[in-house]
Amino acid sequence: MPVDADGVRVALTKDHYVVTDDKVIGLPNNFRESFLDKYFNAQTLRHDEGDWPIDRERARDVVAYEWCDDGLHLREHEAITLIDRAGIPGEREHARVWLLDDPEADQFVRTCIGLVPPHRRQRKGTFGINLFRTFTNVVTKPHHDDEQFIVLYVLDRIGEGAESYLYHPDDVTDSGEPTAEPRHRHQLNPGEILIFEDKHFKHGATPLVAPPGGKARRDVLVCTVDYPKRNVRDKSSPGEEPALAGSGVR
Repeated sequence: MPVDADGVRVALTKDHYVVTDDKVIGLPNNFRESFLDKYFNAQTLRHDEGDWPIDRERARDVVAYEWCDDGLHLREHEAITLIDRAGIPGEREHARVWLLDDPEADQFVRTCIGLVPPHRRQRKGTFGINLFRTFTNVVTKPHHDDEQFIVLYVLDRIGEGAESYLYHPDDVTDSGEPTAEPRHRHQLNPGEILIFEDKHFKHGATPLVAPPGGKARRDVLVCTVDYPKRNVRDKSSPGEEPALAGSGVR
């Protein structure tokens, strides 16, 4: 495991994925507990009709970013609409959190975007932050998210299973069946983070396994460094910059 953020960027350049943790990338010692308390609750998370798995609860934010001469600028994107994602057709609106209003969450977003190796950074794009609380199945099959980088950060877990895996794309059939062993397979424990370059892998996770006499649960942040205008509905006219709203430039 890398010992600092520079090591994470080196590993991403070399292997296209890395397993690290929140201390290595420089998050505060109490970040996980604080984030769970503020956002992983009944007031924030909800299950939306048509979402999958059928018992998953979630919330979401999308931040627009731009690298400028004076550093990284962030603004809340005007929309968080998902369009034809995860095998679910059409547009979907989920509960929104405005993370840039929270200094701790703002720093988390900056930290994650800053882990992209400098030579791979887009000048501007969007960063999706998805809050998932899952009780049974995590995903249905190995898949691409069709974004640049994916960050999986496990905040809490009850039970076993939920082993994250990465397959070479050629080792998975069009129907999602693996034909070879995964390039990486690992049960992420609370505090651990898996970062990978999406085009190099099809990814997923095994189902959760409940403890004896109990109920399984996994709280995770799934973040995406997005290709331009791929992640959300863009309401601007052709040739215009997408409108931004929320807390303003940070």
